[in-house]
Amino acid sequence: MELSAFLVVILALISALSRGVTIVIDRYQIGIQKNSVLQVNLFNNLFSMFLIIALAFYFPFWKLIFDWRVLIYAALAQFVALGFSALYRNMTVFESVISAKIADFFIPIAVFLATGAFSLKTYILAVISTIIVMFWLRKGTDFKKYLFGILLIVPLLVAQAFGNPLLVSNFHQDFYTIIAFTLATLTLRFIISLVMFFLYRGAWQKKRWIFTRKNTFLYLLRAFLTIITHFTFVLVTADKMAALGWIFLNMTSLYGILVSRVTLKEKTSCQGIVLVVGLTALMIAGSFL
Repeated sequence: MELSAFLVVILALISALSRGVTIVIDRYQIGIQKNSVLQVNLFNNLFSMFLIIALAFYFPFWKLIFDWRVLIYAALAQFVALGFSALYRNMTVFESVISAKIADFFIPIAVFLATGAFSLKTYILAVISTIIVMFWLRKGTDFKKYLFGILLIVPLLVAQAFGNPLLVSNFHQDFYTIIAFTLATLTLRFIISLVMFFLYRGAWQKKRWIFTRKNTFLYLLRAFLTIITHFTFVLVTADKMAALGWIFLNMTSLYGILVSRVTLKEKTSCQGIVLVVGLTALMIAGSFL
């Protein structure tokens, strides 16, 4: 199932918006409440399972869990999620945007190697936006922190951009199959997070587990948004025009910045907001010129 450029952009923006809200939830749970990364990822995936089990009656997916392509896809997604969780523990939402944006320089090449599809306009747009971010890094007050974020998250994002089209190609037939694939990968992510949780017991044994109404609501909200994010993400990143979609996906924290400024009271300079908004406007304009 091939998507038009317009649909790729729309779906990428929906995924970015949903993911932007979950970023703020992660930042609050991990960066502010100082909960264990493994603990938060486990409960995030656990609450998602409540919704997945309900959807399984309409979209049977259990057989897909045993498919090696689904397993690798889920593992890549889980490692990227853990990588971002580690970022939010040490960086503000805005700093994580800057770190992830560097991946745009390499992702179009990864998509080309996986699909054979290459758009010079998309690549030029990605390079220009990345160069702008690199100049911004020169003004950063803590270059080592940015370098940590880049080395952590960029290789994971590039690997995901290369692997997704290859792994999803046989399931990218219709919406029904893609929904089943999405539910299967989320189930495997829960299993992976559960295994890692018990393998690294030292990371959570001394932590208190507190389930207030607020925390429970946040887990449920994140579970709902996770399914939306993952479904649109699968559609976009498996398409031949994935390089275009990735430009928007790597700006998901734009929404997180705006929400975190209001809800978490995180300070972000006006220049920082202008940078991110300007980059997004440039990408939207360049996509349809």
